[in-house]
Amino acid sequence: MNSEQIDEVASQWFARHQSGTWTESDQAELDAWLETATAHRIAYIRLTATWKRLARIEALGAGVPPGVIPARGSWGDAYFSKVIVPEADSLPGLDYSLDNSEHLEASVPDRLPVGSAGARRGWVRRRLYATAAAVLIVAIGGAYTYFRGVFAGDRYSTPVGGLNVVHLIDGSHVTLNTDTSLRVVMTKGQRRIDLKKGEAFFEVAHDNSRPFVVYAGDKRVMAVGTKFSVRRESDDVEVVVTEGRVTLATAATQILRLSGAVPDGARTTYPPATMLRAGTVARTANAEVLVHQETPTESEVLLSWRNGYVAFRDTTLAEAVNEFNRYNTRKIVIDGPAISSIRIGGNFRANNSAAFLWLLQNGFPIVVEQDDDKVVLRSR
Repeated sequence: MNSEQIDEVASQWFARHQSGTWTESDQAELDAWLETATAHRIAYIRLTATWKRLARIEALGAGVPPGVIPARGSWGDAYFSKVIVPEADSLPGLDYSLDNSEHLEASVPDRLPVGSAGARRGWVRRRLYATAAAVLIVAIGGAYTYFRGVFAGDRYSTPVGGLNVVHLIDGSHVTLNTDTSLRVVMTKGQRRIDLKKGEAFFEVAHDNSRPFVVYAGDKRVMAVGTKFSVRRESDDVEVVVTEGRVTLATAATQILRLSGAVPDGARTTYPPATMLRAGTVARTANAEVLVHQETPTESEVLLSWRNGYVAFRDTTLAEAVNEFNRYNTRKIVIDGPAISSIRIGGNFRANNSAAFLWLLQNGFPIVVEQDDDKVVLRSR
């Protein structure tokens, strides 16, 4: 793995750390990645050091109006005294110590118009500040460009009962189900989707140079060009693949393999990534993954929400009620366990529970009691 790829992974870790949702589990995974190679630690330390100095670089513009370039000769000691130079030990191999005056003085050309060693040291100090500031501006400019995309991105969401289709700039299409929130970030190395909550169906445009990765909690679903859905419930996911193949992994497995620290097939303390082919449904429970082969009809039932329907096939009443509650603000409540295991079937408009409740009351030993904020189901 080259240095650019390592920097990319380090940037992803740093972005997660700054996102405000950092957990002890995230810290443990980061520590594991940092321990796999010295280059990983160097890349991460360098990135955090640059980020900390971002606020300090504002001193470069102190006293200068916006859009004005300082006149030649005005970059004196008072101006450069505002610039913060990196500590000597923060950048390995570079000595920024101003006390090493003999070494610095020796590097000044003899033809410089200086009248004393003190003046020459002052010139060197200003040159050194300017060089350090230029290096920081370049580094921070790159970091700012990257993190502006990571922290901002394009956000999309739907209300309860809502449905929305989003067309991405790479040619992919995303269909958001009810009460869904996600963020899209396009970088040169990855097309990243952060699924905050809910469910979405992805029709991914082919781009072998940029994997399409859906992040949901500590789970990662990665594809290049395919069609699949991801439904997030807390930190667990349900993945339905209708075309092509995708890879499902935990964050630790995914990042370790991207970094090259864990070759394919090697034994690790983390669960291996799972390859999912068209026609499969995968559900996670913490680190465990259950994969089931579905028929095309069964897959379409799971994805019927794209047409505004919920479909039940020999489904328990408890499961059906939970599904309906995803699409409606007035919730259905089952009073008593006796009727929870009744099995039902049929297709219903997701945001129209009236037909569903009529079926329950007229076809099953169930009493439906409605009020303004909820519907209660009781055994007759």
